[in-house]
Amino acid sequence: MTDSTSPKVPGAPPAPPARSKRGQAPNSGRRRNRRADEYGEYDNQYDGEYDDEEEEPVNLMEETPETVVGEKVVVKGNLAFETLLRIDGKVEGTLDCDGGNLIIGQTGTLVGNVEKMKNMLVDGTVIGDISVEKLELHAEAMVYGNITCQTLFLDHNTKVVGTLNVHPLAPQMIDAEGNIKGDTDKKGKKDKKKAEEEEEEEGEGGDEE
Repeated sequence: MTDSTSPKVPGAPPAPPARSKRGQAPNSGRRRNRRADEYGEYDNQYDGEYDDEEEEPVNLMEETPETVVGEKVVVKGNLAFETLLRIDGKVEGTLDCDGGNLIIGQTGTLVGNVEKMKNMLVDGTVIGDISVEKLELHAEAMVYGNITCQTLFLDHNTKVVGTLNVHPLAPQMIDAEGNIKGDTDKKGKKDKKKAEEEEEEEGEGGDEE
């Protein structure tokens, strides 16, 4: 049996450092902690806005309609609602809602314009102009009219007969350079008026001399 307290043999190599239970040298944990301290100062330096909550998209098909126009129902005239209207029948007239949502089902038909609404999903037929924030046209959708929206989704078999005005600044119109139409004309008129006033002032100054 070997005595652990036996004297060191002259000329023998030094004994290796004692290992911990996990097979690591005693100072390795210290080195790791010191290294973590050195790099830890960089962990929270970025003050960006990664955690900002974006507005979740609305899935109209999962929402419960406030009002439903049934498949065999025909409505003519003004139809008012507040949140969500679903049309599976036929509506001819004006929809009175500011900031609401609209669904046109596969059997639904709307004859009239749509304005000032947030989200609209069409799986049926719309005869009239559409001006909303977000528009989804599914496979069976048919639109006979002009479309103005900020976001547009089109299925492959969608039919649209009309013009499209789709951009983040809608319903305003923009030119080929991305400028809002009308602003350039207004600016040009202001510059022209200012130039005319300066010419008049110069003319008055010359007369005084």
